[in-house]
Amino acid sequence: MKVPQVTIYAKSAGVEIGPYEKRSEGRPPEGRIALRFFRMESGSAAIRFVAEPAEGFELYRKIHKVFRDGGKETLNHRFEGNEGEVVTRLTLDRFERGGKTGFAFSVQRGEEEINVPASAERFLHAAEFLRHLSLAQAWVEEPERAPRE
Repeated sequence: MKVPQVTIYAKSAGVEIGPYEKRSEGRPPEGRIALRFFRMESGSAAIRFVAEPAEGFELYRKIHKVFRDGGKETLNHRFEGNEGEVVTRLTLDRFERGGKTGFAFSVQRGEEEINVPASAERFLHAAEFLRHLSLAQAWVEEPERAPRE
């Protein structure tokens, strides 16, 4: 089975963007978009940021704003975990180093942070892929209905 996916690798970390299916007790499955941030070190934990399709489109717009105007844009998620409220912050960034412009995706959850620098081309490609997924993942599974006679 072919799964649409974009992965951006940096020296010590990466981010994988792809479709995701949310399953909840008593509710039909729904389409989502997953951004899985990881370190290249073996045994290190990944951080998954799961976005609704509309948030995928919002990320597309934020990436273009950062690309065009500079600065940072963020998207925050809060949920109740086993040990209370968990806050995850996804940040899109344009920075200057040594006279060169760079871009980065980063995610922070508690004390854990993973930063993935990207070229302009990869940054914009990720935006376009998020825009695509925002439409492709805008679905909910309907229960099968008995045929009408």
